Amino acid sequence: MKVKDIMTKRAVCIGPEASAQEAASKMRREKIGSLLVVNEEGKLLGIVTDRIIALDVAGKGLDPRQAKVNDFMEENIISISPEMDLAKAARLLEELEIRYLPVVRNDEVVGILSVSDIARFVQKFIDSIFVELTERVKKRERERR
Repeated sequence: MKVKDIMTKRAVCIGPEASAQEAASKMRREKIGSLLVVNEEGKLLGIVTDRIIALDVAGKGLDPRQAKVNDFMEENIISISPEMDLAKAARLLEELEIRYLPVVRNDEVVGILSVSDIARFVQKFIDSIFVELTERVKKRERERR
């Protein structure tokens, strides 16, 4: 299975000159925990998360209306290909102790993979196995009668 099979295809982005307040408002409105920071050409510059805003803006007493995304975004980010093996991407999230990986193809952001995406996939997989096993048990019970 590939990253592209479960990633969130509509990554929500923000510009580097936006304020922390704008970033937080956008996250709240979109019900997400991260924004990819891109320049005018759409090139990935970094990521800002709800955690970064809480710790690096609010936690340091900065004015969220004045603090600019490019002042506190995480710039040293690793992006992945939509063709990457999902298990490899999951291990990367775990090893780096991060919750999000931008998905990029030819320098263009095409999505984002989150721990939540993986959790939803795993839950659906477990549910499908449970349904399959339940059906098999019911079938065997009918055959025994």
